[in-house]
Amino acid sequence: MHRPIGSQRRAVTWAAAILCASTVAAHAEADHAAIARAALTDYIRPGYTHLAERAGALQQKVVALCAAPSAMALKDAKSAFAGTVEAWGRVEPLRFGPITQDHRYERLFYWPDSKGLGSRQLRDALAKHDASAADPTTLAGKSVALQGLPALEVLLYGDGADALAKPGGEGAFRCSFAASVAANIAAVTKDVAQGWSDQAPFAKDFLAPGPNNPFYRAPKEVTLELLKAFSGGIETVRDQKLAKPLGAKPDEAKPQLAAFPLSGLTLANTADNLDGVRELFAKGGFAQVVHEDSPGVEDSILFDLDHAIDVLRGIDKPFAEVARDEELRAKLEALRVSLKSAGTTASDAIARGAGLTFGFNAMDRD
Repeated sequence: MHRPIGSQRRAVTWAAAILCASTVAAHAEADHAAIARAALTDYIRPGYTHLAERAGALQQKVVALCAAPSAMALKDAKSAFAGTVEAWGRVEPLRFGPITQDHRYERLFYWPDSKGLGSRQLRDALAKHDASAADPTTLAGKSVALQGLPALEVLLYGDGADALAKPGGEGAFRCSFAASVAANIAAVTKDVAQGWSDQAPFAKDFLAPGPNNPFYRAPKEVTLELLKAFSGGIETVRDQKLAKPLGAKPDEAKPQLAAFPLSGLTLANTADNLDGVRELFAKGGFAQVVHEDSPGVEDSILFDLDHAIDVLRGIDKPFAEVARDEELRAKLEALRVSLKSAGTTASDAIARGAGLTFGFNAMDRD
């Protein structure tokens, strides 16, 4: 579970203990302030602004669907959902800052759900016509499994979703529920985007580390936070988005554990995650750090990420089919191996160039 924003001080205080300049080869000190500014202005802020815009459009399309149900309106709502998932995927590697406040990350993306808790709660709410789930005000206080993109995927694509294209009947409550979830997604993404605005407290703390800063005592800690997002993004794709649902062999595949399996967006979302990682590297100052330490290595890193993205976008089949196709599985297994190598090379190069010691699990937030 990702930690609320208040727990980050403990995490970063611990992280500060492993920052060790004496272990780094002698070279000019990285401009950590410049890295933070570049990451914020060129990747983080525009990424969350785009997500909020897409989520707002999604809410409008779902409301329109409920007002005038039709096959075309349902198609438009699904298209808006896909656009929101794409925007989410690009900032999904960021697991710090406003997205962690009030469990916003989980409220947007309750995944993985290995025990099927979300599915059971959704089925129960639909069966009982739970009025509190169809009201955005009360939905916000319910289980995170009912509030975000995975829940809306079930409502738009799961069993019984065809009823959304017809007026009345079971589709009426289902659409009210979907509109409530879409409104919640729009509200949460708007809050996160505002949390990174110029005058927002966390954005100020992000750019001004110091002894009285509640999150970052030294500029290196901000760079370390970004490096954890970069490395963790690759690790999530490799070990959670691909390895777990693929299983060890075709007859052990568990495609139901994949992200966005009903909408067919599993591999697209995975590619979007790597797009976000690539953007953080290219626009967030890391490429320049690597270039100054080892000229040319930054191009190799970008090439590896581009190749992985191309492979994922080049597979145009539902993940359930991919997971049982020997040839496609082989492609994804080879991709996982290359991602491990590329991720290690990139993280080591960034850490060395930025004067950081980085030798722990990137997904460990404690």
